[in-house]
Amino acid sequence: MQTSLSASCVGKLAARSLASARSGTVGEILSVFPTSFYVKTADSDLVFVTNRQFRSPITLNLDSKMNLQQIIKPQESVSVLENGIRIGESIQIDLRSAAQYSELQGPRIDQYALVKEALYRGSLILMIIDNQLSVLDQAGLAHVEAAKFVSNGVLALRRSDDVDALRRAAHGLVGLGMGFTPSGDDLLGGFLATYNSFAHVVNHKTINLEFDALISRTSWISAKLLDYMQRQVLDDQVATLIDSAAAHDSDTFVLALETLLPRGHTSGIDILVGVLLALGIIHDLSKDVEITRNVANRLGLLQ
Repeated sequence: MQTSLSASCVGKLAARSLASARSGTVGEILSVFPTSFYVKTADSDLVFVTNRQFRSPITLNLDSKMNLQQIIKPQESVSVLENGIRIGESIQIDLRSAAQYSELQGPRIDQYALVKEALYRGSLILMIIDNQLSVLDQAGLAHVEAAKFVSNGVLALRRSDDVDALRRAAHGLVGLGMGFTPSGDDLLGGFLATYNSFAHVVNHKTINLEFDALISRTSWISAKLLDYMQRQVLDDQVATLIDSAAAHDSDTFVLALETLLPRGHTSGIDILVGVLLALGIIHDLSKDVEITRNVANRLGLLQ
């Protein structure tokens, strides 16, 4: 039986990946969940298909609440149709009515203006919610390495702009933790997305981890998502959060933080830990103060 779905929005990179196939096979399904699935294209790009509402350059949003896990299976092929795509032999997704999400990178930041109290409020929220199995869980798989990342990488970067030390510390965190995207990967994604968004504001260069090094330590999907984040290819929730740090409005920042919190089992928490640590560094460098250590201490990540 044929099942027809329609897309409400398609990210510019996702549209480009689909269009590059023109005809024939685009790629295959890697993983499927009730509300989403991942496609690996023939060009080794990632397309994320979901019936949730947040948008990104790599996302195709479905106008449907159907349980996708009941109709789509891993390893099914994805091919191009005249007005959409086909999955396997029985699923079609119509793209004709889809709006295009054209934001390719994160917000264009020209200043840092967030007050330190907003970072402290964010840290407090992360510590009073249920953070079990996240990097903040002292019994979790990634907590010890996250603390090492702070001591040997984040604080070293704060003291002397030691990018090599941060990269070494980051490599020890890749792939650690529970979840479809490990907690360590999510923390690094939040950190690098944020730091790289503001780096030019404090006259620093952006920092990127080599993809080959990532894929040797974590799954292909998680490595790809981390790579997109460090290159500031961000969904609108993360972009809004980072953008809010360029304003004096602490309430907007905290609201954006709370919007991201429920993502995945611990992904929202772990991403936010990385965001707060990176903002601590940017705050210090832009205002010639030192609160990064305070943020890390409030998060329980100071050795």
